[in-house]
Amino acid sequence: MSVDLGPVQQMIEKVRHVMGSDTATLLLLDETGSVLEPAASAGLGRRWRGAPHLRIGDGFAGQVAERREAVFVDEVNELSVLNPILRDFGVQRLLGVPVFGKDDLVGVLHVGSIANRSFTARDAEQLARSAAEIGLRLSERTEDDAHLAALVLQRSLLPASPPAVAGLDIAVRYLPAEGDLGGDWYDIFTLPNGKTGFVLGDVEGHGLRSAVVMGRLRSALRAYALDHDDPAEVLTRLDRKLCHFENEISATLVYAVTEPPFDHLMFCNAGHPAPLIAYAGQPVAEPVAVSQGLLLGVDPDRPRRSEKVLLPPGSALAFFTDGLVERRDVLGPVSDPYDDRLDLVRRAFSAGDHPEAACSHIVAAGLGDENVEDDVALVVVRRPL
Repeated sequence: MSVDLGPVQQMIEKVRHVMGSDTATLLLLDETGSVLEPAASAGLGRRWRGAPHLRIGDGFAGQVAERREAVFVDEVNELSVLNPILRDFGVQRLLGVPVFGKDDLVGVLHVGSIANRSFTARDAEQLARSAAEIGLRLSERTEDDAHLAALVLQRSLLPASPPAVAGLDIAVRYLPAEGDLGGDWYDIFTLPNGKTGFVLGDVEGHGLRSAVVMGRLRSALRAYALDHDDPAEVLTRLDRKLCHFENEISATLVYAVTEPPFDHLMFCNAGHPAPLIAYAGQPVAEPVAVSQGLLLGVDPDRPRRSEKVLLPPGSALAFFTDGLVERRDVLGPVSDPYDDRLDLVRRAFSAGDHPEAACSHIVAAGLGDENVEDDVALVVVRRPL
């Protein structure tokens, strides 16, 4: 569900105050109606943005959605609560209720306490009233605003949840900018020949036009990928398409393809930040050693080449867009703000983490409690031991 969450965020702050809780969080169902995504939160700062996406039935919030009734948690641990952000914050007790729109379930609202407070049936009734008010607000949303229209378009073009690929663990995050939207996107798809493709891209500029171009590039890349195995050939054709039909805009993009047993990937990079690779037992992740290449939309005749990257068992890859580590305004004597932020992300990315946890740690390290100045797309892929 894509909504303008400004007023809803204010309502979440109110929920926390009314309930006397330390945290209050809203998760909304994605377009498939099967995955809960974090939408708004109070009490956790901005670290909540990296919270895991949960399938209905999984974890505390997934149980609330599945049972469609209030759920109490009196002992927070890795089994009862899958969200590491809540556990790290020190939450001890949780109460969650379903959020219903005009027609059906739209999400979950929960509150937490870091004290040994026991939530009561009366608390559940109060929280349910707040959930009903939020559900009504979500049902009355408008799509007339251009910013919201771009967000709706952008989210509709992103995979609602990563496809299940036997032999790989995959998790994703997409965080829209708090100002104007950009053209960041990710894509994950399986091909008829059994291969799996991973795409991270960023169209220059902001607003509806960037979102539209992003959608066109995504569709064209998928079409070329059906007919060409070589990532370099796919990006060469995509570059020609962009230069001819969208000749006043550019984009960066990395496209990687792998197949069982997933011991390597073939990469082609068009000016995009290099993905990070983390190896089992290695304390700090490193950028993948592939050429950066020329961005799309500049010179369609420039040769491109694909490069092989090994993916040993137990290792993991993190694809991301530059909004994760790049800041427009940085004050004070710093050596290189991009590299400094990237170093924090590298140290937070561990091959031993499940991709959902890895995404949470990476977002927390890259963004902290700062505003999201630019869109952030993130894909973590792990080859289990």
